[in-house]
Amino acid sequence: MKSKSPLTLQQLIYSSFLLIFLTVCTLLTGCAASNPLDPAVTGPFHKPGNFYLAGQKIPEQIRRVAMLPLTSPQNDLSSRSGIDALQPILYVELTKARLFDVFPISNEKLAEWTGKSTWDRDEVLPAGLLVTIKEQTGCDAVLFSQLSLYRPYPPLAVGWRLMLVKADGGDVIWSIDEIFDSGEPRVMNSARRFTLENERTNAELAKQIGTGYGSAFPSRVAGWEAINSPRHFAKYAASAAIQTLTRK
Repeated sequence: MKSKSPLTLQQLIYSSFLLIFLTVCTLLTGCAASNPLDPAVTGPFHKPGNFYLAGQKIPEQIRRVAMLPLTSPQNDLSSRSGIDALQPILYVELTKARLFDVFPISNEKLAEWTGKSTWDRDEVLPAGLLVTIKEQTGCDAVLFSQLSLYRPYPPLAVGWRLMLVKADGGDVIWSIDEIFDSGEPRVMNSARRFTLENERTNAELAKQIGTGYGSAFPSRVAGWEAINSPRHFAKYAASAAIQTLTRK
């Protein structure tokens, strides 16, 4: 009987790689079978429903919108800090939507023009308010914005009450009254998906300009800032509310 010849070095290396490959495949298959897909990818997701949009889209003649200072029905410390933190976020998300030019009006300017530093959508407005704002800004429409709810601790929550009216006549073009509560699974999934998508975009941009750290964003945050950071969650809530401007 002939004895088997010993394995060559090349054969040993090949066998080792094959064993490692099969082991990894087995582990990956087991993980895939035991762990469901991330709900930030699969859903279900939250769709804002309490909004009104006149017509199928914003009229083409609405090219410039005057954004009034953000208000709140409460006057506590949390609400005031929410106004300071979320007003610039709302402005940025409106600008990113590229639906119209946004002209933010400061409290000081509004007081100078109208005698009052804030105006709410539920107030009885002076007859010449919209005319004055149009004359001072050249706007086609005016946006009233209110932070109806602000909870900067888990479960995070942001409530937006927004109303866009024509500068001529005051007809309502769009309005929304929606509370985004991260304690609701659909909202949490949507917030994490929004954060993941934005971090992925940021990572690609960072990679293109050669900063070197862009690729770490998605794996580092995994979308969880959306339900742990008031700032990240507010970005999602503002973006989700503004998206209703483009759909019926």
